[in-house]
Parts: sequence; structure tokens; C-alpha cells
Amino acid sequence: MNQYHSWQSWVQQMMNQMEQQQKMIEQLQKKIEQIQSIEHPPKTVIEKIEYKFDQLKIETLEGTLQIGLTPNGSDLSEIGDLYSNQGKQLPQTDDQALHFLQEYMVSDIPVWMNQYCRDHDIQVSEKHKERMIEDVRKQLPQRMEYYRNQEPEAPPETLFHQIQTEIQHSIAQYFDTIQGDEDR
Repeated sequence: MNQYHSWQSWVQQMMNQMEQQQKMIEQLQKKIEQIQSIEHPPKTVIEKIEYKFDQLKIETLEGTLQIGLTPNGSDLSEIGDLYSNQGKQLPQTDDQALHFLQEYMVSDIPVWMNQYCRDHDIQVSEKHKERMIEDVRKQLPQRMEYYRNQEPEAPPETLFHQIQTEIQHSIAQYFDTIQGDEDR
């Protein structure tokens, strides 16, 4: 009888311990889910969007829309055009170059976009242009890092001019592919 009683109490003790462990596991799983949701915010997934960027078809689009900043191609007639600073002080550090690019996006690009649209008879709403500018501005740090990795020894003003040229070329390519927009 004594053994039976101790056996029963041992089983009861093990059951209690298992319940406590199960509760602890559930709490830990909840904490892990909370941490993962903070580190990886939910993504918006847009499926099956087709653009005619040289017949490129996109089946699934996730994350931020990138307008296609590419280093290839340029409308410049002379290599010297790339390095004309239009009377502005040249950046001495990568941080200054990034700051100058942010200013360029706010002050010069809207004027350039309006002129380009007028010259090519393209109808794009101001709201659409603002979204494009904001999207490109968000990409500037990554583009600076990309060019810095490509040319570690390049002076900041070179990177500034490369990205400046890339921005104009990419926006021009985008405008050339759209048929106008509905946000007018």
C-alpha cells in the first residue's frame, strides 16, 4: 500500500511537471512569435503585375517598388557633362554626397521631371511624380553603398555624379514606358 501510494504520487508529480513545462513552452512560443513579428514586419505581396520594361514580366512583386535605377546608359553627349557640378560645392564624404543627393531629389529632380514630361508630351500627375521621387529617395543609401562597393577608392563626388546620372536615366526610361496615368 505504501508503494502504491508513492507510485501514484510520483505519477501525479510528473503530470504536474509536464503541465508546467507545456505552459512554459506555450509562453516561449508566443514570445518567439512576437520577436519575429518585430524583426520581420509583414510584407505586402502583389501578384501578377505586367509592365513592358523591355518585355519583362513580373509574376510576384514583394516589398518596395523600385523604379529601376541602373548605371547603364546615359543621354550625356560628353563625359564632362557627367562631372559638371553647376556651381555647387562638391561632396567630400559619402555622407555629404548622400545629403546632396537628397537635396537634388527635392530641388532639381521635380523641375527636371516637369521639363522631361513637357518635352516628350507625357501626362503624369504631380502625385505620381511625388511617389516616384519618394521611392527613389528611399533607394539612395543602397545605391551609394552599391557604388562604394563597386569602386571602394572612388571619391564621393564621383559616386554622387554616377547616382545623379542614374536617377535621370532611370526616370526617363520609366516615363518612356508609361502611357500616362489616371491620377491627373
